[in-house]
Parts: sequence; structure tokens; C-alpha cells
Amino acid sequence: MALDPESKAAAKAMYKLGFLLESYLKDYEGALLSYQEFSRLSQDSVSRYEVLKRVANLYYEYLNDPEKAAETYEKIIELSPDSLERDFLRFRLGKSFFRTNDFEKARHQYQILIDEFPKSQLVASARFEIGNSYYMEGKYEVAIEALKQVLRHHSGSDHAIEAQFQMAQCLEHQDKLSDALATYEAIRENYPSRKVVDFRLASVQKRMKKSK
Repeated sequence: MALDPESKAAAKAMYKLGFLLESYLKDYEGALLSYQEFSRLSQDSVSRYEVLKRVANLYYEYLNDPEKAAETYEKIIELSPDSLERDFLRFRLGKSFFRTNDFEKARHQYQILIDEFPKSQLVASARFEIGNSYYMEGKYEVAIEALKQVLRHHSGSDHAIEAQFQMAQCLEHQDKLSDALATYEAIRENYPSRKVVDFRLASVQKRMKKSK
């Protein structure tokens, strides 16, 4: 059923108000309410898709509500299964689950991204986040194996050195101090923050002295 001109005008006004509140006034709660009202009024699937992305981004970036972000990204994927942004949506969904500490669901989304979009620029990030999720769970041996996939498939990416740093941290937690020390030393010159690596090196060296 087509909307009457008055309802169309109201929907358009809600979108404009939401955009103004979000982009210029930084009133994210107000923008969210306006976008939600737009979605209720509008029957334009393309516009609703774009607004849902804005809603998901508000939850994800500004409102610190990863549960609502995940719920909205799931809705977008369900409503637009052929979207050209599916890899991005999957990654954001994975990150939203990660932020709720639901690491298993996060890994599931990252793996879908890797399997379905092997040429996506987000694959390296997805592989790193899988390793990172295991690290957060304290599954250090599994984390190391996952992070090795980053080095194997994306050795030239920015994530490669981050993966090595994370591996060194895993080795620390496993009390494999000599291996951790060697890994930190290997990345020291190229890691974005040498101070961070130097701090970890000093910490490992201190522990090694105590254990003698």
C-alpha cells in the first residue's frame, strides 16, 4: 500500500531531522528516535536500508550499546542478503558480539566473512580478531595458532606485526618467557609504539631474572 503524500512528507522530515541531529548537533539519542520514526513511516526499502545502517552505527560508534548494534546489523543482513556491503556488515556484527564478550558468536561472523568474501580487505582484520577473541578467553595456545594464520596469509598487512605482538603476550601468559622475549625483540624496530614493546621487554626480562 502506497503512502499518502502527508505520510511521505512526514517520513522525509524525520530523516532530515535525524541527519541534522546526528551530523551537526551530535544529538545521537535524538537522531536515533528520528530515524526510528522514519523507519516506521517509510516504505522505501532503499532508504530504510540506509537509515538502518545509520541506526546501527549510532549504537556501535556513539551510544555504547553493542547489543542493539548487533541486533540492528542482523536485521540489515536479513533484510538485504544481496547487499554489496555484506563483508562490512558481517565484520561490524562480529565486532558488536565481541564487545558483548560473546566471543563464539563473534568468531562465527568473522569466519563467515572469511569463507564468503575471501578477497575482502577485511579478511586480515577478521583473522586477527579471531585470534584476539581466543586471547580474551585465555585460550593462549589456540590464539597463537589463529594468529599464525594472519602471518601466513597477510604477512604484508598492518595486522601481521600486531599478530606477532599478541602472540608474544600469549607466550608471556604461558610462561614461555624466552620465546616471548625473542618475539618482542623481532618486532621492536617496526612496531608502531616502541615504548610499548620496550615496556613488555623490560617486564619479561624482570620475570626471567626472578625465575633464575
